[in-house]
Amino acid sequence: MITNKNFFLFFMILGSLYAFSQKQQLMISNFENKPSTVNWWRDNENVKFIYDETKSNQYSVKSKVSLHVRWNLVPQDRPFAWFTDLKADTLAVEGMEKTWMNFKEKTWMSFWCKAGEGDTLMLHFLVLNKGHKSKWGATKMIPLTSKKWQFVKVKFSDLEYENWGVIKGDFNLKEDIAKCFEVGLRLSSSSPKGFVEAWFDDIQLTNYEPFR
Repeated sequence: MITNKNFFLFFMILGSLYAFSQKQQLMISNFENKPSTVNWWRDNENVKFIYDETKSNQYSVKSKVSLHVRWNLVPQDRPFAWFTDLKADTLAVEGMEKTWMNFKEKTWMSFWCKAGEGDTLMLHFLVLNKGHKSKWGATKMIPLTSKKWQFVKVKFSDLEYENWGVIKGDFNLKEDIAKCFEVGLRLSSSSPKGFVEAWFDDIQLTNYEPFR
């Protein structure tokens, strides 16, 4: 005989399994396969992308490769210059429509990162449409200063934005217009050391708050 208590327990378990099944993680780059950087946007040829296999420059024992980004000759007359970005355009790819329905305003970006010996690097988050004609830049940047690996995570719907797009439109992650996400890498207000560098690994998108 099935009691009300058993029914309640059954539906609680069923609900928990359903909720868990809806959690999705999209690994954008763990850099283990060393994807080509030839077409990655950079300010100039002095911005370098280096695949680092040094064990001391991995955030965990499981990682074999991290991405080292370095701008060797920083101009002194361009405060907050945007010199490259790490793109996460996966949700705009053909065939990802159903996945996008489960992300939208729930989209988080997370990654591991650490600073080097150079000037302070600023992290600046961006949301764009598929063609990048509409774009919204966060009103605040995050300084990356720690020389120890740290876990950074951000929920895009929690940020405040400025509209930078050629095609203007209201920011709304509940619709289909915004499907691309980026973290821009920028200089700080001054660059006394003349170079900037940082390491990154395991860039991912999730539709739930990620944890280490």
